[in-house]
Amino acid sequence: MYNKTRHLRPFLVAVLFFLCLALGSQEISIDWLEIPGDVLESWATTISADHPSEMRVTPKWGKQDSDIPKRIVGIVPKESSSYSLAATELLRVLQDQGIYANLTIINFANDVQTGLEILEAAEAEQTDLIFSMGSESADLVHRYYSGGRIPVVTCTNKDPVMLEQVRDYESGSGNNIAYTSLNVPLDIQQDYLFRLKPDLVNFGLLYNRNHAQVMATEVFPAQDAFRDIGVNFIDIAVESSETARLELVQRLPEAIAEMKKTDPDLSKSVFWVTSSTAVFSNMDIVSEYCESVPVLSSVPNAVTEGADSAVLAIGIDRRNNAHLAAIYAVRILKGEVRPGDLPVGVVTPPDVAINFRVARKIGLKIPLSFFESAAFIYDYSGKLARAFGELVD
Repeated sequence: MYNKTRHLRPFLVAVLFFLCLALGSQEISIDWLEIPGDVLESWATTISADHPSEMRVTPKWGKQDSDIPKRIVGIVPKESSSYSLAATELLRVLQDQGIYANLTIINFANDVQTGLEILEAAEAEQTDLIFSMGSESADLVHRYYSGGRIPVVTCTNKDPVMLEQVRDYESGSGNNIAYTSLNVPLDIQQDYLFRLKPDLVNFGLLYNRNHAQVMATEVFPAQDAFRDIGVNFIDIAVESSETARLELVQRLPEAIAEMKKTDPDLSKSVFWVTSSTAVFSNMDIVSEYCESVPVLSSVPNAVTEGADSAVLAIGIDRRNNAHLAAIYAVRILKGEVRPGDLPVGVVTPPDVAINFRVARKIGLKIPLSFFESAAFIYDYSGKLARAFGELVD
């Protein structure tokens, strides 16, 4: 018997495929980057089946006859929500500032040779700006493109001063790269910490020992600083994201026992969660085993709704870093400044995040000045009450 449905199926699949392409402006999601639907009301995206690691983004909004589109290449090393946030913020700022630009975002999959080919192609196509997202991308442009023809802005990357990519925070690179940083200088974090715990005895640091950038920018500086001032430094290191949960279950009780030797009631001890994803993605385990010890972090999004949260963070929200990097990009594209003259972009004051539900649970008093300046606040029920300094309805 002749089955019309069976023979129509390939045709229907093809129709559905092209309908999905036509409706793609509503929300585009691929496995390594996502642009939200509200942004795509102003920007069109194209992803070629032949180049799935490349997304082209073009403006839908008004173009003057005299406008020559700027060409921007964004490079990311892997899938990460950080890079989706960074790309989204760049598109928002470009539109706000009236920069008519075509953006190509490419995932080089942490492969240096692929990264070099992207940089070479960007020069051949007379690109106006390279927007580097992530520490691996910043390392790529630093090692292989310092002094290149195209201006570069780095975004969502670890501290370039600590990584010895630039000399200091004020002087600028002196070349074609404008750097930003996701790190708050350690002395500023210490100032907050000692206002919270002026008689601090024990400092337990949670980190991934195999994350080179975290080791260079957070772990080694903290080890030196706290040991120099006589605070007992306790390492709680994990080996990887895959092993972190089991390692934390074992090492947190060991750290608590070590703290109790010099601080029996744990009133003079803290844990500090670094920006190691292997750690702060397991805050439920950390919260379960920390007992009454406050858990602090350098990552604002380690403070979240509910009880599985750090009590306090002093860091830089990724969106604020991305906004600053996007402003740097606009200033360069407008010809207002040379990239090498820009100081390292550090968001100041830092983004403070507080969870009052956790604070009440462990009996921690939060200084009023922290509350007044906090960018993010979760109330006594653990619900978000303030975001980016604004009250949440």
